[in-house]
Amino acid sequence: MRALVKFFVMGLVGLAALIAIGFVLITLGLPVMAALVALTVPIVAVLAIVGIPVFLVAVLAAVLLALVFGVLGAVLAIGFAVVKLLSVVVLPIALVGWLLSALLAARDKRAAAE
Repeated sequence: MRALVKFFVMGLVGLAALIAIGFVLITLGLPVMAALVALTVPIVAVLAIVGIPVFLVAVLAAVLLALVFGVLGAVLAIGFAVVKLLSVVVLPIALVGWLLSALLAARDKRAAAE
């Protein structure tokens, strides 16, 4: 129980110290932050004037690349689907048709020879 009370009291002391340190940092930090904001306003203005066109060009390039790769991907997907359809469906049917044609031609040759 004594350890729990000691832990609780040390927590309260630490919290009080953190609150005091926070007030000191706020008192010192707010004027420093105001000075830094005043110094960065011209830099932010220049970056906004120069950076927006650069950003728009980068976005346009990304859109064009996405469009090209999207269309290319769609065309390749259709091509792969056609090749798969040919190899799975049309090729076996054509092979069976060719074999039947060859067998019928051989039969006709044999019948003509007799």
